[in-house]
Amino acid sequence: MNDFLARTQEGAAALRRAVSDISAQPQLIASVREDPAVGAGILAGVIAQVEKARTLTRPSALGVAALTANHAAYAWSLYRRGARNDALGWGLRAAAWGAGVAATRSQPTSAAVAVGGAAVLATSALAGDPVLRTDAGKGMSHGANVLVAAEGLTALRAALKQRKHKARLVCAAETGALVIGHLLLIDGLHRTR
Repeated sequence: MNDFLARTQEGAAALRRAVSDISAQPQLIASVREDPAVGAGILAGVIAQVEKARTLTRPSALGVAALTANHAAYAWSLYRRGARNDALGWGLRAAAWGAGVAATRSQPTSAAVAVGGAAVLATSALAGDPVLRTDAGKGMSHGANVLVAAEGLTALRAALKQRKHKARLVCAAETGALVIGHLLLIDGLHRTR
């Protein structure tokens, strides 16, 4: 339990650092230009979000491909930094993936959850590698895990589409999680260059 609290405090500190360090923001934007994989991943992520807004309950092939490309770029950048993780790290993500696929098996979003979920969870597994838990890398695993939660909220929002009020609340939580997750992950990737 102490490790969980310590890691939560690390994540909160990384978020404060990423948001409050205004002087680093121009360098963060410049680092996206310098790392083509991250830049391409962000562009793909934007396309994925546009497609989600357009075709939430019937995901498009373009949206799923864009989300997968977004996380493939993040995963490649993490891999280049030495991230591999262990069997436990990958096993936990595989269990989460299986639960997501089982929960949506009878919905039109099931294929998107299966493919996109695998990509998001691969990013989470790589970002969770203890080798990246340096002062510079603190927050990356939290960012990746928040992105996993955001994708779970996307699937929930699709399931609640007929209940407009609840879907709007889920959409607000999803949007916040996406912003925080991408910010933490990109900030960590920038700091570990």
